[in-house]
Amino acid sequence: MRTVSFMKTGFLIIAMLLTACASNPQQTPEQQVAQRAEARWKHLIAKDYQQAWEYLMPSYRNLVSPQDYGKRFGSAGAWTNAIIHEVTCEPSVCKVKVRITTKMRVPLFAAKIPEVNTYVDERWVREDGQWWLYEKL
Repeated sequence: MRTVSFMKTGFLIIAMLLTACASNPQQTPEQQVAQRAEARWKHLIAKDYQQAWEYLMPSYRNLVSPQDYGKRFGSAGAWTNAIIHEVTCEPSVCKVKVRITTKMRVPLFAAKIPEVNTYVDERWVREDGQWWLYEKL
């Protein structure tokens, strides 16, 4: 009798999980890109350039190592925050506007302007079913 009860409970749990999956609609391209852009910026803020590099197009990654990618970023400022402001998508390209907060590290500038807010425009492209940040060489 106990076995039947456990089986019924197991089937009930599986049914609930399947219902939950069916009721969670697939994300829009805008949502997918916003999540990936936000995750990449979290890595950049943490200076984890290896992980940020993982969001770049495979063709770019074939030509530029994570170490060389990390060398692109200077030390005059430190990013402290990034907010995905806007994402607009077409079938295979998305434009992302990111609001960046940078803490100045150069003493002469930091005394007068401790933080700078600016916007960065990014282009994300869909390749092999995944969204990647497009970077020029």
